[in-house]
Amino acid sequence: MSRDLVSIISLGCPKNLVDTERILGNLLLNGFDVTLDANEADTIIINTCAFLESARKESESVIEEFVEKKSKGKIKKIIVSGCYPSLLKKELIDKFPDVYSITGINNINDIVKAIKKPGVFVSDEFEELISPRIKVTLPHYSYLKIADGCSHQCAFCLIPAIKDNLHSLPMDFLIKEAKSLAEDSVKELDIIAQDTTQYGIDLYEAPRLIELLQGIDNTSGLSWIRILYAYPSPILLKLLDFMRESKKVVPYLDIPIQHINNRILGKMRRGYSRKDVETTLTMFKEAGIALRTSVIAGFPSETEDEFKELKTFLREFEFDHLGIFEYSNEAGVESYKTDSQVSVSVKKRRFDELMELKEAIAYERNKKFLGKEIPVIVDYYNKNLRKFIGRTIYDAPEIDDIVYIDGKVKQGDIFIGKVVNASPFELAVHKKEGKNEVIYSTKDNSL
Repeated sequence: MSRDLVSIISLGCPKNLVDTERILGNLLLNGFDVTLDANEADTIIINTCAFLESARKESESVIEEFVEKKSKGKIKKIIVSGCYPSLLKKELIDKFPDVYSITGINNINDIVKAIKKPGVFVSDEFEELISPRIKVTLPHYSYLKIADGCSHQCAFCLIPAIKDNLHSLPMDFLIKEAKSLAEDSVKELDIIAQDTTQYGIDLYEAPRLIELLQGIDNTSGLSWIRILYAYPSPILLKLLDFMRESKKVVPYLDIPIQHINNRILGKMRRGYSRKDVETTLTMFKEAGIALRTSVIAGFPSETEDEFKELKTFLREFEFDHLGIFEYSNEAGVESYKTDSQVSVSVKKRRFDELMELKEAIAYERNKKFLGKEIPVIVDYYNKNLRKFIGRTIYDAPEIDDIVYIDGKVKQGDIFIGKVVNASPFELAVHKKEGKNEVIYSTKDNSL
């Protein structure tokens, strides 16, 4: 008699994906047979997101899909894990009685119990990680989640309610994990957390991101280190100094600002001013660092003039990459209680305006690359196009621009490519003949 197969579906952000990889590692460590094809599985684990209403609806839709499959005898057990159980445990149990077990974000080590015996495994206490990771990204890049939770109290954000305050992982653990990933053919390591600039405050009583990067920078096999989810804070000046000297930290920084108007920033409880943002961003831009940011359209009480201020700033500053979000009024956050909500139609119109601006900025930016030679990493081969697809050194995986590659390459190669065509979110490059492997220094950058 064959053993049951277990599969997992990962929803949400890269931080969730790392948890999914740890769940898979835990399963294999405990002798489970695992498949990445959910249609083959007897037991399905759904690792959920609950940050926004849209994310919760997506999670519910996937759960409903597998509840139906269970009713038809196609699967035996449904385990729901991650953010949704941690935020809305009772609601989840009441809404989906056919779910076998639920596990929270701090219960990766309980996944085996949850499969063997029905139950509710949702803890508020940060767990010590003991399981290895089974990578599900492309072979040549991976995420290093250095912390979870967040000690900021932004008025629009549910993360502290889901994940509590910042809890950093020990530096020696992370350096060892980076080494292990490099030994597993990872060339690009993307550093993630709710706020990477806060890393270490809870463990070491001061930010320790730079010390962590110093510990990873000499890892053999790694070519690129990319920093995401930074926060406008004093540590960024020292971070820029380190990026200038590092041979592996790429000239890229993700730093969500959310807005630029001082009154709205105050209402959001972001803890900085327009001047702070402009000073920080200009410092990085003048150093040739590619910048990604995210902003919210239609935050409660945002006036038309304040929206225009945001729009004008985005047009003039010309970020390399821009994430636009309509404000989502989430029960449990401070801004949920305000009476001055922006109407759905106005939010949608402002969102659409910013999306249109985003495309225009992206096209102008990409046209500047024409004729230039820039480092490119090869991600995968597209059979329909008969081309390899990759990214430039200025693009993070899954969220930024892509590159169509002309030339003899293979997955994971890093090479110098000449840009021969440009559109708003895509480039075409021709591979320059010569050695592939490029270890790139920010101090040599000429973006």
